[in-house]
Amino acid sequence: MSEVETPATEPADERAGALLRQRQLALCNYLDASADIATTRIRANLTGWHRWLQHLPGSPVARATARRDALTRELAVHGVGADDHRWGVLSGAYVRGLGAALCLEDTLSDLILRYGSEAAHWTGRLRALVRATVAARPQAAVGDRAVVAKLTEELLEVTRAAPDEAARQRLCDHLPGVLRPVPCDIEALRRADALVEVVFDVYADTVKLDNITVNPELRGTGLGTAVLQHLCRAADAHHLYIVGQLVPTFRDDDSAVPLLADWCRRHGFSVNERLGGRIARTPVSVPDPAAR
Repeated sequence: MSEVETPATEPADERAGALLRQRQLALCNYLDASADIATTRIRANLTGWHRWLQHLPGSPVARATARRDALTRELAVHGVGADDHRWGVLSGAYVRGLGAALCLEDTLSDLILRYGSEAAHWTGRLRALVRATVAARPQAAVGDRAVVAKLTEELLEVTRAAPDEAARQRLCDHLPGVLRPVPCDIEALRRADALVEVVFDVYADTVKLDNITVNPELRGTGLGTAVLQHLCRAADAHHLYIVGQLVPTFRDDDSAVPLLADWCRRHGFSVNERLGGRIARTPVSVPDPAAR
């Protein structure tokens, strides 16, 4: 199995480090703009009866508010509010190869346009979720994790209520791996798109996993871990073993195989590095002989 995401226990590579710096800069700019609005309003209130003039178009308060609102988009583009190296509802980044940002707000907006006429009630819930996501980012970035938990629950609900599998898949991509709905057919988890490639074959009671390959621009975000967690949960639900072989592609030094082996062990795989890096995972429904 190959996997191109740098494990969270290792220092982030240059690209992942740049992503974290962009998040910090976007948050700092937003907080600075928000403080500027408060300061400008205080100054306006001190002018007495003239204070209403300060709220007209082109006034200092209006300019400060417009600057803050423009920076709100940057919060989404850079995934502000997400946990470092852990994929979740607020995770995302600008992917240069796509020429677009991967963020929940954009996915929701696309789905609203696509399903607005045929699923009006559902898209109404999506609009409310867009507003909640925009409001949650700065709160989450300064330490409010309760707002993230609530947002995740709301996203999971609209994902379950999605009108078709295509919409459900797009929303699933923003959920943590441990919360993604398990498909009726595990083969539905195969994919090869701009975000991630998952290649495997199913033989009787076994999944032969070839690779999980994350877009290089999303290294260090935890996306690969979320995908593997989803696959493992699906294999458990269908009583399937998972086997594979370690073929690291995220780095080419001597530490590559041990890092990938540790990553697999954390997800319930037994690893034999001496026999070509073979890995195997027993479904939770099958008793472990070693535990008897």
